[in-house]
Amino acid sequence: MLGPDTLQETLEHAKSLYDQGWASSNPTPLFDATARVLRDRMSSYGEDVVVLTCLGAVLCDMMRPADAEAVLERAVALGSTDRHTFFNLFVARLQLGQTDAARQALERSTSLEGQPSTWTAYFDPHGM
Repeated sequence: MLGPDTLQETLEHAKSLYDQGWASSNPTPLFDATARVLRDRMSSYGEDVVVLTCLGAVLCDMMRPADAEAVLERAVALGSTDRHTFFNLFVARLQLGQTDAARQALERSTSLEGQPSTWTAYFDPHGM
C-alpha cells in the first residue's frame, strides 16, 4: 500500500486534506480526497470506529447525509463511545430532516468524551 502506513499517519494525512478543503474556495476535490484516504484505509485494514467517525464528518460536510448516517451507524454498531461519532450522527440526521432522531444522537453525545484523533462535522446552529 502506498501512502500512510499507521492509523495515526492516515488520520493526520486525511485531516490535513480536510483542513485544506475548508481553506479552499473549492473544497469538493479535497473533501473527496479525504474520503478516499479514509475508505482506502478501511479497504486495507478493515472497519475502524475512528476512521468511520472521521468519514462521517467528511460526508456530512459534503452534504451526503444518508451516506454519513450509514457510516456513523456502523461505527455505533461496532461499539463507538466517541462523542464525535454521535455528534456527527446528529448533524447527518438534521440534514436528513430527522429532528427526533437527531436530538437522540445529540443527547447521547453529551455524556461521552471526544477522541483526540477524530473530528466533527461543521455545524452552524444559527443556520437552522
